[in-house]
Amino acid sequence: MKKKLLIFDLDGTLISTLEDLNKATNVGLEKYGYPSRSLEETRNDIGNGVKKLIERSIPGGKDNPDYLGVFNEFRSYYITHYSEYSKPYKNTQETLSFLKNKGYKLAVVSNKFDEGAKKLVTTFFPNIFDAIQGSIDTLNYKPYPDLVNKVLNELNIDNKDALYIGDTEVDYETAINSKLDVVLVTYGYRKKEELIEKIKNPPLFINDISGLIDYLSK
Repeated sequence: MKKKLLIFDLDGTLISTLEDLNKATNVGLEKYGYPSRSLEETRNDIGNGVKKLIERSIPGGKDNPDYLGVFNEFRSYYITHYSEYSKPYKNTQETLSFLKNKGYKLAVVSNKFDEGAKKLVTTFFPNIFDAIQGSIDTLNYKPYPDLVNKVLNELNIDNKDALYIGDTEVDYETAINSKLDVVLVTYGYRKKEELIEKIKNPPLFINDISGLIDYLSK
């Protein structure tokens, strides 16, 4: 498959961030006297950005008067503790380096707030990515195509020449809405069985990110 640009989701696709996200969520909740969330609960809540994560985590959701306070506590804590437990998935560094050396442009598009996304990517993958785009208030989050389209425009790449790689149903919907081919990994924050249940026409699944190399060589 001939592609020029590979667009990756971040959390659950390139880096295992669940423990740090869970810790930051609980710091915010506990500050306001709310019960903490388990790792499994946070895993299920991930995928639509931090605001939605907090909305799903706090009793009463967005209507809770402490919602914004918990969200701000999360951001304040996370931006200085984003890499305490987080680490790239197996074979990620090697695969990205191989693909970059093969001439592919590489990008990250994440619903994580932009500052956090850039800090995380540049910490673990310095000088690898041609574009890093997190969520910003002026654009709709995934699964809307806005963030993807911003990257396509910046890199001057047509959507037919790009491939999207993610780990959740949100990523699949993002790719479809952006008119991109898509591959989903099965080691991230959704199990393969969960994805099959949620997606009408499941795409290609890979069990290891290195599977991209074979896929792209066909």
